[in-house]
Amino acid sequence: MRIATAVLACALAAVAQQFPAIEAENAREHRMKFPDGKAAVVVIGFTHASQNQTKAWAQRLAGHYNLWSIAVLEDVPRLVRGMANHGIKSSVPADQRDQFLLVYKGEKELKDAAGFSTPDDAYILIVDKSGAVKWKFHGPVTDAAMQQLKTAWDAGI
Repeated sequence: MRIATAVLACALAAVAQQFPAIEAENAREHRMKFPDGKAAVVVIGFTHASQNQTKAWAQRLAGHYNLWSIAVLEDVPRLVRGMANHGIKSSVPADQRDQFLLVYKGEKELKDAAGFSTPDDAYILIVDKSGAVKWKFHGPVTDAAMQQLKTAWDAGI
């Protein structure tokens, strides 16, 4: 039985979902690429309404992990993107702007990687240095969710 479990674990690891490659502008208006070859915790918001949850997650995670935040703006009409950009960039704390990405394409791939189901939730992922998604969660930050994330991170990411 242990051998079967070990084989299954290895097989699942071999087919781990890859986080899609992103090239986007960060909140300092520099072009960035992610994944960047380092293990990271990623906070993704797909709607304006998700910002309460994504901000709360980013505040709890800042300084403890290699944190990346992603605002997916593909569905924002071009006419109001400038205003949306300005509002988002000005709300991001200065120490998080380098790793806060504004993404305008690839929403479907990001939703697939995140296991998207609830539009206004925050989506939290652990991505290892090879870009494999190792853990997923969506919803508001709670002590229990933080403990799950910590346990997954400490498991050897």
